[in-house]
Amino acid sequence: MRRLLLLAIALLLCGCAAGEQGGGGSAQPVGAQARRYQATATVLQGRDHGPELCLGLVADSFPPLCGGIPVTNWRWDRVEGEQAASGTTWGTYQLVGSYDGASFTVTRAAPVPPAGAPSAEERFADEPKPGCAEPAGGWAVPNPARRSERDLGPVSTAARAQPDFAGLWLSYLAPMGANVAENTGEFVLNVAFTGDLARHTTQLRPRWGGRLCVTRQRRSYRQLLRIQRELQGSVGSDLGLQVLSTGISDPANVVRLEVVVLDSRVHEAIRARYGAGAVQATAALTPVP
Repeated sequence: MRRLLLLAIALLLCGCAAGEQGGGGSAQPVGAQARRYQATATVLQGRDHGPELCLGLVADSFPPLCGGIPVTNWRWDRVEGEQAASGTTWGTYQLVGSYDGASFTVTRAAPVPPAGAPSAEERFADEPKPGCAEPAGGWAVPNPARRSERDLGPVSTAARAQPDFAGLWLSYLAPMGANVAENTGEFVLNVAFTGDLARHTTQLRPRWGGRLCVTRQRRSYRQLLRIQRELQGSVGSDLGLQVLSTGISDPANVVRLEVVVLDSRVHEAIRARYGAGAVQATAALTPVP
């Protein structure tokens, strides 16, 4: 049930954010030349291309697929831990090397030990938390008949129609084991706005009878979408960013930006343009200390 509800939320939101997207200009990244970088990433060689460093999204297929940066000096006979299938060879490694803005040259590669499956408690710790403190006496469920999956659509539509809508997400109240039947009442529906919370609560409560948190956030969803589009487009190109992906985090009220490399000066330019905390920027290749 939890997976279905999360999928429903994702589908309701996809009309505005369209999930994670790659893009970016072809400008030379600032500060990429003559520097050593490190990364934990997949190296993949296919039938139609040589070894490439997979940065950003790797398709969860067998064999996997990715679009990457050419690795100039890769030798499979000098590493361990690779897999091969259907003309594709790949492996995940801790890498150190140099990046010139177009290709990566490896100086050190070590295989990454396989990670175990996270426990239910670990998965729960990573899930978004409610945007409101728990009310005295616990979270109320005033109308159990209006807290099902089919009720999420009307609530999302009503919230999204507001100019100051800032986000929507679910917060589960306890970890669930894989074999436990999950009850739809075991989460809080969070809806964020930048304006009058009392008015929005009055508007949404008749549409949603389950646990509800109407909370305030600093930036509207429209603002976050504008920032996301600018970073994927003209602003990203002007800054010389090689954008791997962008996305909007509703609970954090930020645009998440992943690039190949991130110069400190460019990071400060993003902060100056959009304000502190608006963009959470990370780089796939980080400088070696």
